[in-house]
Amino acid sequence: MRLIRVYSNQESFKNVQFNRAGLSFIIAKQKDPGSSDKGKTYNGVGKSLLVRIIHFCLGAGKKEYKTFCEKLTGWEFSLDFEIENKKFTALRSTDDPDKIILNNEKLSITKFNKLIGVLCFKIPDDVSFLSFRSLIPFFIRPKKESYISYKKPGKTGSDYQSLLYNAFLLGLDIFLAQKKYLIRKEMERIKSLENNFKKDSLLKDFFTGNKDVVLTIVDLDEAIKKLDSNLKNFKVAEDYNEVQVKADKIEKELFKLNNNILLLQNNIDNISKSLELSPDITKKNITNIYNESKIYFSENTSKTLDDLENFYEKLISNRRRRLLEQQNKLKLEQQNQKAVVGRLQKELDQSIKYLGDHQALDLFVSLSNKSAELKAEHDNLKKYQDLQTEYKSKEREAEKNLLELSEITELYLNEIKTETAELRDYFRNLSKIFYPDSVAGITIDNNDGNNQLRFDIEAKIESDASDGINNVKIFCYDLTILFKGHNHKVNFVFHDSRLFDGTDERQKADMFKIVYDKFADIDKQYIATVNQNQLDEIKNI
Repeated sequence: MRLIRVYSNQESFKNVQFNRAGLSFIIAKQKDPGSSDKGKTYNGVGKSLLVRIIHFCLGAGKKEYKTFCEKLTGWEFSLDFEIENKKFTALRSTDDPDKIILNNEKLSITKFNKLIGVLCFKIPDDVSFLSFRSLIPFFIRPKKESYISYKKPGKTGSDYQSLLYNAFLLGLDIFLAQKKYLIRKEMERIKSLENNFKKDSLLKDFFTGNKDVVLTIVDLDEAIKKLDSNLKNFKVAEDYNEVQVKADKIEKELFKLNNNILLLQNNIDNISKSLELSPDITKKNITNIYNESKIYFSENTSKTLDDLENFYEKLISNRRRRLLEQQNKLKLEQQNQKAVVGRLQKELDQSIKYLGDHQALDLFVSLSNKSAELKAEHDNLKKYQDLQTEYKSKEREAEKNLLELSEITELYLNEIKTETAELRDYFRNLSKIFYPDSVAGITIDNNDGNNQLRFDIEAKIESDASDGINNVKIFCYDLTILFKGHNHKVNFVFHDSRLFDGTDERQKADMFKIVYDKFADIDKQYIATVNQNQLDEIKNI
């Protein structure tokens, strides 16, 4: 892939034509070179904007260009580029940033990136994260943050993704990298599940060792079995509460009736006692009393006593008759109430039997809920138990696999020493131009750490802290990827003027000499945006 031209549908945009091979410099000139006014510096003259436009035409995410599209309504940008001698034109409009027109065919951003990714990179089908958009920033760093780290030119996401991109472009076995990542990912997944269980209040005691999972599960099995058996034989009475209320009412009525019957019986008994009493004062008795007192009764007095005796007997007879009538009335009332008691007692017995054979619906619901709670608790403990078993098993398996994988990786790195030495030496030779007395090179080692990374890839320049050492490292690394990298068909490197900021004049001069030599007789492009003052600084060197 090489860049040919950037242009727009707006006349105010100055077209940018790149040399097909060799060097292409886009120079930013200051209108008033002698001015110190910040508003008249090189910032804002379009150097970095050009890089953004190229990425816009190469399928960058729409979210990153929201303000860009809002401020440039009606603009269309086109990029002519070439892949293996086939020319392409990508046109993208700020009014319709969801689509890219590639050689007059309108494509979605996703489809465009997939198509160009297949043409530019040898991406395996079964490896995640590798894509055109994740790899192209190594050849044209898109933004200011891209110049902080040599190995993170774009949005890399995790450290594993960063490793994967660099390993892929350096020609390392990415399947070894992916294998360790997947093993660690699975272990982290199970560990995450275990941590979620730890947050469960039910399971806290099991994690602290205060309870035994197996024994608790046995107890729960027994309790659930017993409860389910009771529920199976449970007869639900929807009118249970109504029957219970009725039974309570009958019981109260029976208590009242039995008390009344008892009172009636007492009254009847009292009347019986009264009937048993007979008058013991007769005319004869009265006469004897008076005789003993030597009092004489006249004939008239004796007659009066006879009348009195008759009256008294009549009075007693009437009283006895009334008591018998009253007693009979009480007995009749008692008999009626006993009949009511008998009927109510029968109803009460039936209700009690019904209540004994059945249970209330709310009790059934309560027991059912209790059963569900116990089963949920049982399931959680069983899942925890299964998880513990799975985790221990997979942990042992993972440790075994990681050990084997580490040994395989060691053998692999030994086998490709020639290839890695070529990468190391190319970077080292470039670095030595800038720092001849410094230890430098690209090191690739096996990573046995407790992480997702298979390789430790480091581009090193061991020198005193220098303002420009990071820029030099990026410069050397990018050229190493271009010239000695693998799995790509990209034939250009595009550097923004940011690369030269903070770099001293001698190092800038060395950079320009290097690209002049490296790209002089080769079918590759080196493109850079440069400030005029950056060129002026190296003229006298």
